Amino acid sequence: MAVPLELLKNSAPFQQLTDQELAALSEICRPMILAKKSKLVESGSMFDHVFVLTAGLLRWYFDSDEGSENNIFLTSEKEHPMIVGIPEFYDEQRQTKYNIEAVMDTQLLMFPKGAFEELAFQHRGIYQFYIKSLKVVISALRNRTEQLCCQSPDTRYETFLANRPFITKNASRKHIANFLGITPNSLSRLTARVHKKKHSKK
Repeated sequence: MAVPLELLKNSAPFQQLTDQELAALSEICRPMILAKKSKLVESGSMFDHVFVLTAGLLRWYFDSDEGSENNIFLTSEKEHPMIVGIPEFYDEQRQTKYNIEAVMDTQLLMFPKGAFEELAFQHRGIYQFYIKSLKVVISALRNRTEQLCCQSPDTRYETFLANRPFITKNASRKHIANFLGITPNSLSRLTARVHKKKHSKK
């Protein structure tokens, strides 16, 4: 069953599309609500959808060989209102090693990847939206790689605070520390230094 056209019209990522393009997307769209701590994707599963995050926050992580969690992405609609899918799609795979978990109650619009890409070949606006989304993903990967390789923990944390206020407010300190590549204790020390620096400037 197609989702109501107004649902797509009222979602910020789709507002540049024509009514014809929105109608085509509505035919393949499935809304989903994820409760806090529930998973959209589990490691080892087959996943053949792309999705738009319309409210909430997701964390993407995988387990290391030692059994520890590694938070690779923290994604919210405030900072990434684009269509996304599992990283393995870039290698034409559907099985993923990632877990995607709701950090808070989260709403998604789901699209079968094959059907979405078919519409992208048929409709210029959907194609441009897809390409723009891929560019955002590539930019996020580049920034994350450069930060982990070149920036100090202090700089990574200050950049995170400045650029990702919604995630700072809503994600746990444990998940933020893991995302930044530091321990929770190190994050506490960094937080204290940042607060001290702010007060010293007043």
